[in-house]
Amino acid sequence: MAEFLSQDEIDALLDIAEQGEEIDAPTDDPIISKEKNYSIYDFKKPNRISNEQFKAFSALHDKMLRDLITDLSAMLRKIVDIKLYSIEQMTYGEFILSIPQLTSLNTLSIRPLEGRIVIECNPGISHKIIAELLGSGAVAASDNLDRELTEIEVEIFDHFYKMLVGHLFKAWDDISTLNFKIESRDTNANAIQIISDHEIVLLVVLEITIDEESGFLSICYPISYIEMLLDKIVERIFAEGKNKRASRRKDITALISGAKMKVEAMMAETELSVQDILDLKEGDTIVFNKNATSSSAKVYINNKEKFLTVSGISNSRKAIQIQSNLDHEKTETLTLLRDMREEREQRAKEASENIQRLLREKGEYNF
Repeated sequence: MAEFLSQDEIDALLDIAEQGEEIDAPTDDPIISKEKNYSIYDFKKPNRISNEQFKAFSALHDKMLRDLITDLSAMLRKIVDIKLYSIEQMTYGEFILSIPQLTSLNTLSIRPLEGRIVIECNPGISHKIIAELLGSGAVAASDNLDRELTEIEVEIFDHFYKMLVGHLFKAWDDISTLNFKIESRDTNANAIQIISDHEIVLLVVLEITIDEESGFLSICYPISYIEMLLDKIVERIFAEGKNKRASRRKDITALISGAKMKVEAMMAETELSVQDILDLKEGDTIVFNKNATSSSAKVYINNKEKFLTVSGISNSRKAIQIQSNLDHEKTETLTLLRDMREEREQRAKEASENIQRLLREKGEYNF
């Protein structure tokens, strides 16, 4: 610990502790560098969404994957893995350039909102899903993945798209009732033009793995069409997280509230060596650590010293009144911090004295 805390950090912790404030427990959050971080900002592609909106949008689709994995595995009767590969903000023109020229494309209306979104599935995985639906399983080595899907293959693959659209509807239903409907199907990327090339889109990329074969599925959302819903996504997703934490806290409280604990009040204590105990005989007197007339007592919870109390009688029964909490952990922490500060100051003093001594010796030598 002494190797990582600076003198300023020790002083700050001591100031907080001595003022009676709580010292937060260490977290798993990464240490933020004191150096100024910056990123290049492209004015041609301004950021249209905030970090909170980006995280909430990611959580929305990550939640959708759980049920999608189950249903796709049942449809193909295979173990399927689907991961949220990335979510990026780019122009629509960049999206078209990022996908294969010949691929599987569907455009969906999002009523009551205006406009459409695009779903694209790479040949690497679309051919595999079609082969599984046809029962053959393996994609033939002679099959050219760069070719256009036939009309029959497009109709077969439509079963997968309909299932995906159903999960999109469920995922967005908590935010807003959007009627996702397949408007058109195509295999040529250049044939799909839902907005101009310079418009900003949010691209959700899913990685689908079947039998160690993987490919990517992309969902392209033009920001201009869903911008009005971004704040609602943040509010809904973050509210769910808070409710889950509150519910979990209540569950834990309910589980431990019925737990029984051993409570003992010690009126007096003393320490004896083993030899003293062996030498005890009838008539010996044991002296405790306080006066016999003192009413103070310590309360132990499960054999751990916890409270300082005053003993007495309440309603004709023996009772104790809690006076203070014995926080030994905080006291130990304060003691440790003070020792570290003194050690640092002593080292600094010794270093300063050594420097002064060397300067004096150097001056005498030069002279």
